[in-house]
Amino acid sequence: MTAVPREDPPVEGLAFGPLLRTLRIAADLTLEQLAERSGVSDRAISDMERGVSQGPQARTVTAIAAALALSPEQHAALTGAARAGRRRGQPAAQGRCPLPRRVADFTGRRAELDSVRALVEAARAGLPAPVVLVSGAPGLGKTSLAVQAAAQTADAFPDGQFFLDLRGLDARPLTPTAVLDRLVHAVEPGAGPTPRDVDDAAALWRTVVGGRRILVLLDNAAHEGQVRPALPAEGPAAVVVTSRRTLGGLEGVHRLPLEPLPEAASVALLAGIVTHRTADADGLRQLACLCAHVPLALRIAGNRLASRPAWTAGDLVTRLSAHEHRLDALAVGDLQVKAAFALSYQQLSGIGRRLFRRLAAVPGPSTAVELAAVLVEETPARTEDALDELIDLGLLQQGGDGRFFLHDLLRLYAQGELEREESAQDRANADRRAADWLLDTTIVAGRWFEPAYGAPAPGATRYVELDSADTAREWLQAEGDNWLPALRRAAAEGAHQRVVDVAESLHWFSDLWAHWEHWAEVFALSSAAADGLGDDHLRAVHRGYLAWAYIYPRSEPEEGLRQAELAYEHARRAGDEDQQGWARFYCSYASARLGRFDVAMRHAQESVALFRSVRDWQGLPQSLVILGRTLRDAGRYEEALAAYAEVIEIVTTPETALPRHIVLISQLSAMQAMIELHGGLDQWQRMVELADEALRLNEELRHQKFTVAVLRLRATAHEGLGDRPAAAADLRATMRLQRELGDEAGQRETVQRLDALGASAP
Repeated sequence: MTAVPREDPPVEGLAFGPLLRTLRIAADLTLEQLAERSGVSDRAISDMERGVSQGPQARTVTAIAAALALSPEQHAALTGAARAGRRRGQPAAQGRCPLPRRVADFTGRRAELDSVRALVEAARAGLPAPVVLVSGAPGLGKTSLAVQAAAQTADAFPDGQFFLDLRGLDARPLTPTAVLDRLVHAVEPGAGPTPRDVDDAAALWRTVVGGRRILVLLDNAAHEGQVRPALPAEGPAAVVVTSRRTLGGLEGVHRLPLEPLPEAASVALLAGIVTHRTADADGLRQLACLCAHVPLALRIAGNRLASRPAWTAGDLVTRLSAHEHRLDALAVGDLQVKAAFALSYQQLSGIGRRLFRRLAAVPGPSTAVELAAVLVEETPARTEDALDELIDLGLLQQGGDGRFFLHDLLRLYAQGELEREESAQDRANADRRAADWLLDTTIVAGRWFEPAYGAPAPGATRYVELDSADTAREWLQAEGDNWLPALRRAAAEGAHQRVVDVAESLHWFSDLWAHWEHWAEVFALSSAAADGLGDDHLRAVHRGYLAWAYIYPRSEPEEGLRQAELAYEHARRAGDEDQQGWARFYCSYASARLGRFDVAMRHAQESVALFRSVRDWQGLPQSLVILGRTLRDAGRYEEALAAYAEVIEIVTTPETALPRHIVLISQLSAMQAMIELHGGLDQWQRMVELADEALRLNEELRHQKFTVAVLRLRATAHEGLGDRPAAAADLRATMRLQRELGDEAGQRETVQRLDALGASAP
């Protein structure tokens, strides 16, 4: 009887789990048989097939593929499905400041965990917010302990847990204001600009956090002044701080200094890592002793042992003993960690070592796959495999947002290897590639929001496909800590036109990310670059942008007015009426913020006249909005209404229409002002009609604060019309949104209005 050849099963389009099951069945293997052949546990394989583990690491996939004796095509399909699963499996960032991924095999520290849990779970409203300070030498697992404690206390903090690396070992640790800004916008994403004054910013943070059951993890603190403003005055919030320093100046904190692990915990940690075979207990004890019971060193040594199935713990002990200088370093201070890093670094592939070294050249605290690919000069797919290799060996961490980062000491070690193994020219070339890619991509991403550009042509960017405005916005925000240093470098090198081009591309985008703390620096750099080019037109443009950055994001209208006046002088010398119009717009904006309404009206009128003369349909609506505000403040309601009506006409007329996001922002701003004006004229029905239209338009922007403002105004209109049930319904909807925004003062006012109507709060 002739055997029928077995046909290869179909593999295209299958996710990793179904594909693995299909290939295993085709190979006529049970779970247990595949586990025995591959060295991967049957539980792990079952999790993969059931979709619990959607994207195993490259080493695991290779072992399974070899056990299944797959063809090259099947192996490639399985590898690709695993890579796609890893991307799908990355948790989406829930706002900003997500917790890092928890160490799955965390071992020991039971007493410390119990202490942290008891302290933070005791948070109660009206009592001082508990603060736990975890301190100790590098490599002792301070961050891992804090994240583990956060995971174990998640139920006690239903309003969220937030993680922020204070970058205590950087040349530029986060400033107290930057810390507060990031926390405020993590807890309340819709918050406006954070005050520049530390005390004012701290007061805003206390208001935002008040009454919320949240846990804040402040990691890697540099000094007391960086942490103190971020400590809530009272519960139910709680804070965990980690630092290499003792931060002795902090008062009223619970201190938890970490020591090396006890021997039993060290051995248990090693045994947990080496899971593919029975470990030699005596050898593990010797290895734990050689690692000085330091968790980071233990993990690296364990990973090396786990990656060599033929080795015993005694084999690795022998190899370590052959390098006594490393063991000495492993036993004292920072050098102990460097030796442990070296053990892992030597196990990397060529591309892995090159990537690890060059990650030290990432200017910001984290990177995505694409920037890493630029540095290592490989495709994103190969780079992703190399990143997996670094994670496997404990040389890289990945946050909950999917981005990769080096621990401070790992970055220092990588920098040392970069300087030792690569020439000065190679290092300079890597830096140049990264900076050029960052700035090139920034320009394309920013131009999505510029009326003269919009969507880029296919292939305009390398590795990153900016195929929507949302994608461009996400990239600019995620990589802000990387492209800003690249811009600083370009400015320091005297690349004036390059700096101007980058800043120009970010003009309209800056309105969508106005609370970012660095716009004044961006536009100060571009203003200086315009000075370097000696171009009065560019000087006027970028001094205007700088004026906006001081007036709005930084809330420093006096300096904004000074910059706007400089912009006007440059525009006048250039004979540029359009830029004179923009400069006078900024002068009016700053003067209104300063309460100088007569001056603001005069500048606004001049700006409107200039924009009309040059037919600038971008600038004219902005100036008309400012003019409307000054007319309203002067009690000239009908003229103000006419100004706002003209704004809407300009931005909605096809011949003068602007990009959609600018149209919506301009139109909604004008409509809100018109609703308020009709209220001042007791024109209640018109208020309701405009409010209905504005709320419909805002469904596209989903701006909650705007919704609150319009609902409150519409409630007033319903009251004026005598429709108390409709007014109460609007106020209840208002209060629900105010609760989401954490606006306690607004909620109190809404309750008072509901009481006056004889209606109950939701």
